[in-house]
Amino acid sequence: MSAPATGLRYSTRVMEGGLTLAIAMTEIPDTVAPATLASMLVDELKARNITYGLDEAAITNMLDNRVLEEEVIIGHGTPPRSGHDAEVQLLRLPPSFMHSADERGQVDYKEVENVSEVKEGDVIARKIPSDAGEPGFNVFGREVRPPAVRDAHLPAGRNTVISEDGLELRAAKNGYLRWSGDKIDVVELYLVMGNVGPSTGNIRYQNQVEIHGDIQAGFEVTTGGDVEIFGSVDGGKVISEGGTITVRKGVMGSSEGPAVVQAQGDVQIGRARFANIQSKTGNVTANAAVENSEIRAAGDLTLYAGPAMNCIVEVGGKVDVMAITTERRATGEAEDAENQTARTGNRRKYVRAVIASSPAVELIHDDPRQSTRGVVQDLSAGGMKLRLEGRLHEGAKFRTQFKIEGIAGTMWMDAVVVRTVTPADGEQDTHRSYGIEFTQIEPAVRDAIAKYCLAEDMRQHKLTGAETRPQHETADQPVPSSLRKKPTAKQAMLKKLAGWLDQKAQS
Repeated sequence: MSAPATGLRYSTRVMEGGLTLAIAMTEIPDTVAPATLASMLVDELKARNITYGLDEAAITNMLDNRVLEEEVIIGHGTPPRSGHDAEVQLLRLPPSFMHSADERGQVDYKEVENVSEVKEGDVIARKIPSDAGEPGFNVFGREVRPPAVRDAHLPAGRNTVISEDGLELRAAKNGYLRWSGDKIDVVELYLVMGNVGPSTGNIRYQNQVEIHGDIQAGFEVTTGGDVEIFGSVDGGKVISEGGTITVRKGVMGSSEGPAVVQAQGDVQIGRARFANIQSKTGNVTANAAVENSEIRAAGDLTLYAGPAMNCIVEVGGKVDVMAITTERRATGEAEDAENQTARTGNRRKYVRAVIASSPAVELIHDDPRQSTRGVVQDLSAGGMKLRLEGRLHEGAKFRTQFKIEGIAGTMWMDAVVVRTVTPADGEQDTHRSYGIEFTQIEPAVRDAIAKYCLAEDMRQHKLTGAETRPQHETADQPVPSSLRKKPTAKQAMLKKLAGWLDQKAQS
């Protein structure tokens, strides 16, 4: 490149994406003053649209010193200022379910990070907004944009709320955190679908807890709300500091250490042996035999299987001791038309068994939007009680299917909702229980369920259905009938049902 008016000859090079301009002079006339040459060179560069960031002092210095065949930087653009992507800071994380270690690094298998509890209004996550940065300019005066940035989204799941400015994710209810895909839910009911043991660790939670298994020896459940256990407390400990406790099966300790069940409110249990049962402000109810235990209640004590044997009992109210009847009391379950109390003399048509494994059940409706899923809580050949998230109305008809361990294949039958178990005062109603009656069922399926329930009931309650022979009776010297111990009404019912099933099987 040359300037005919001045005799300048030079070449230019644009570098760094237009942010730097270099020039190399090949000829500088000595008949014109350097300042004049510099002014004319600047005018010529501007005519070529090189208008931004020219260093006129550097140009003058180069011409004054007659720098030839060497590149000199004479122009500088302004680089853009880079921004940053939006970020989400998780202030509270769902549990990792990792075992914790003490100061010496030894792992305590009973302590597992299994609950990340939050209160309504607690901040779960905070968003740091993105910064777009600022544009720059090259030596041609054109805008140079900074790199693009990305936005980020708060992991808002169920029972969470985003603040008005969109920068904070808060808990909308009291509960605990749980991942749901890439979102975080706040869940109120803490549900354990198996045993409380080494895989779960001790559980400490200030809301409602539901356990579809056993509390194994040495493990504890401490909560501020209601606790419902579909299995047993086998040498473990359950404490409710502000609610009730329901144990569907037994509270079974040993002579070396009792199983402990302590509640602020009512306590309902099945069988108890070597147990410490306490209700600080409510009543205690035992639906099966109680022996070698301590029972303390601020209110009443009700024993549905006869007197407590070898027990220490302290109550603030009355003690009701009842004989075993044909009435089947499902702990926490309301009475229905088919299961009246012993006072009416009515009996169930079929034996009902509590299903501790809580198998999944599917309710299929003609309208797919009304189909739903749940878990079986107890079962008979005539119907079942199930629990699900959502609501059904009485009279709703469904086609049901489920599998029971010990019965081959998937069972299908038509059913109708006959009863709703309304949650107790203060209990969350996101999960409800419903009584379901089978309206159409294959005879073979009904017989299979009846046999299963009979066997399960006998296993759970250790009833044989046979008369009890006194120890001093022999085959040669039978005891007079007046001295024989008569079978209970329930034993007689089970024996009769077993005979009926055998006849059905032979036919």
